[in-house]
Amino acid sequence: MKFALAILASLLAPLAVRAQPAVVATATADTRTVSYATFAHVTLAVEGPAPLAVELPTELLTPEAGVVWRAQPVGTATREKLADGRERWRLVVRVRAYPPLVGDPAGTRHVGFNPVRVNGQEVTFEPVPFDVTKRAGFDDPSAVRPRPPVGTEDPPPKPAEPAEPFPVWAVVVLAGAVGAVAAALVLRPRRARPVDPLEWARARFANLSAAPPGAATVDGVAEVLRGFVERRFGVPATKLTTTELAAAAREQGWPVEQAEAIRALLDECDRAKFAGDVPDDDGCRRLVRRAAEWVNDVGRAAGPR
Repeated sequence: MKFALAILASLLAPLAVRAQPAVVATATADTRTVSYATFAHVTLAVEGPAPLAVELPTELLTPEAGVVWRAQPVGTATREKLADGRERWRLVVRVRAYPPLVGDPAGTRHVGFNPVRVNGQEVTFEPVPFDVTKRAGFDDPSAVRPRPPVGTEDPPPKPAEPAEPFPVWAVVVLAGAVGAVAAALVLRPRRARPVDPLEWARARFANLSAAPPGAATVDGVAEVLRGFVERRFGVPATKLTTTELAAAAREQGWPVEQAEAIRALLDECDRAKFAGDVPDDDGCRRLVRRAAEWVNDVGRAAGPR
């Protein structure tokens, strides 16, 4: 009897192994509607027989999704033991959409993630749909109303006073003052030649590239971009928000690709400064390189082309 039961168990064991569910991968978003000013969180989950060995791809997003979207993991992956010797692996990813340089930036988008390797097996996620909307003032600089000019009034004219005879001592004092001014003009050091805005920006970017990457690098990129625009084109960029600067560039007739490019760079700097979304070391280096390329492209021409 025992021998028969042993034979029956050996025959049913492969069937039990084959009956176990395969590895399942899911991608779930915490919201379906986002704008170019907000983030969304997508939870990537993998369930399968423990232990799960999950290998992430070099790039989380597919090439098609990478044109419009950016993705960054939030923290590290977590694991949870399930029944029947299974395990659940989770990773939360923060995603945000960016408007394309041309065309209608709003509409329905799908975020596609590259496959992951689980226990040596390639597993894919279903694309996550999002409804991308526009927010007036942030996504559409033309919706920002220009500030009305503030005029000044001339003071009323002073009443005429009777002329008095010019004293002799005033002549002596005036002559001495003129001589002192003439001597100061002759002896003063010559003013240094003004630094070209393009040379100034290139030197600053070289310093940023040599320094360790981090939050200071992102702040430095924003400072150099705004300083270059102010020195080169007379736009008070250091006193304007990113949205106001984009509106001013449009009023000056900048091409769309150059205006959108600097707005995207400054948006990334603003997120690092106000939302703590600081890029990693490679991201900081890419940010410096992209900003330097924009300055070289605009600075070589007589103006935005």
